Amino acid sequence: MRYLIILVCFCLISCSKIEEIGSLRILGSNTEQNFFNETTNNQNVFLKKNEMQFLNNSSVSNLNLNKFTADSLDIERIAGSSDSLLLLSKTGLKAYFTKTNKTVQLKNYAFSTCDQMALVDSFVVVSQGKTVCQPGIASKYSLFKINKFTELVYINQYLSESIIDLKVMNRKIFMLDAGGVLGVFEIKNGSEMSKVTEFSVPTGQFIKVVPSLSRILVKTAKGMVQLSYNANNKLEKINEI
Repeated sequence: MRYLIILVCFCLISCSKIEEIGSLRILGSNTEQNFFNETTNNQNVFLKKNEMQFLNNSSVSNLNLNKFTADSLDIERIAGSSDSLLLLSKTGLKAYFTKTNKTVQLKNYAFSTCDQMALVDSFVVVSQGKTVCQPGIASKYSLFKINKFTELVYINQYLSESIIDLKVMNRKIFMLDAGGVLGVFEIKNGSEMSKVTEFSVPTGQFIKVVPSLSRILVKTAKGMVQLSYNANNKLEKINEI
């Protein structure tokens, strides 16, 4: 039995040397998606309480973590890029600028840890309502702007179906609602969100964007749908598994 255990351990260590970071499973990440994040500039972030760790190397056997403490915030969710991160905590929404280690908080808004959010250039999009955290609030998404890296300013608000996932790819905003509609939006005139196109994916649960291929993966109740976003600003289905 002892030899068997040693053999199993040896196999696990050997396999870890060739496993890519994309298949890494961190404790809790298979059930808590927010633990393991990817920024819009393709950096991987492991999120722990009051701590962000940027994963630098692609090999699990030589994993290097850079830690950011972010002013001891009780972080629940992140979005954005590794230079400008949005941090959603139990006390509100904050923008964190990693180069200066400074945070700016948006006050007087009833944010919850169920909200979805995204960063596009200096604009912030947040969806709220009809969630487990806020079942009695009408579903909507709001547009804010980071003003000179000193404050978050409210710009506009739109009623919508309940948004269950929100991502950014190539400066476009992808929103999946509870009705299974994946909408693509862009920010126009510095103050409004305009829908470019949409695609129906019944029972869609969450989305993953692949900017290098201009593709979107939509997890459904039965499997996965792969879509492409082409130069004509159209979503087209590639396949489904």
